[in-house]
Amino acid sequence: MKAPPRILALLLAAMACAIASHPAHAEPPPAASSNTVFGPNAMLADGALALMNGQWEKGIQLTSMGLSGTASNEDRAAGYANLCAGYIAMKKYERALQNCDLSLAIAADNWRAWQNRAAANLALGKIEDSMRDIQQGLAINPDSSELQKTLAIVRGRERRQQEQMDHLLES
Repeated sequence: MKAPPRILALLLAAMACAIASHPAHAEPPPAASSNTVFGPNAMLADGALALMNGQWEKGIQLTSMGLSGTASNEDRAAGYANLCAGYIAMKKYERALQNCDLSLAIAADNWRAWQNRAAANLALGKIEDSMRDIQQGLAINPDSSELQKTLAIVRGRERRQQEQMDHLLES
């Protein structure tokens, strides 16, 4: 079962917040030395900006190019998490999961990758997997409003699924 458009829109908004708030994509402090205002890897920064602006294909292309160059492990993990978000937006959920898994293999403490992975699993109708991903993310960042929003969406889907099962059993 695919995610309804309203749920997908809410998840995409949460992912955009996650992309925007990653430190590799934020403006460095004035004393920082970098090649761009977004960080040392211009392709990753430009890819993140394109993704934030809803330019999914361009963002994926630029991020992929940035990952093929030199990047720190933190930036690689963020880049793969951003690719995951981009592929979710393009409704390529299996591809999204592959990129989230790559991100988590580098940095299992990347709550944003768990957030994105939860969104991809939810879109594929894998509610239990999505819930496990959210719990992993919340263990890392229990104060994340994005994870809390996704948790509420998943719980709503769980309730609807249970109601459908109850209705079928009553029939």
